Amino acid sequence: MSLDRFKRQVMLATEDDLVVNVARTMRDYGVGCVVVARAGRPVGMLTDRDIALRVVADGRDPSRTKVSEVVTYDPVVIDASADIVTASALVRAHGVRRLPIVDSEGKIVGIVTADELLVLVGRELADLCAGIEEGADGTESR
Repeated sequence: MSLDRFKRQVMLATEDDLVVNVARTMRDYGVGCVVVARAGRPVGMLTDRDIALRVVADGRDPSRTKVSEVVTYDPVVIDASADIVTASALVRAHGVRRLPIVDSEGKIVGIVTADELLVLVGRELADLCAGIEEGADGTESR
């Protein structure tokens, strides 16, 4: 199964953005992270948890703290041509919850989250179970 369904606009930030502005963007768009980018290529991830722990809990002023001071650099990314099995393996291997999707030039074209993968697999399993439950005749051999 391809990652095409996860190609979409991604909330981006720059390293020079102030954390307070990024937090407002996250709130306004109902997202839990932004991809920090240079020239459309991901260089880091900033999550709502990062803001809570690295800004608020550390007593930093979010209106004076730049993203570059609290971002997690070198995000794990996935190529747009990969599939959900590869995405799941990357999430597991690297212990991350979000994977920016990049094209052949390394530019961001979407994002896939662990939650989305879980929902997708859950739906597929539910469909399989429904098919088994509804249609199997024990006397039939296939």
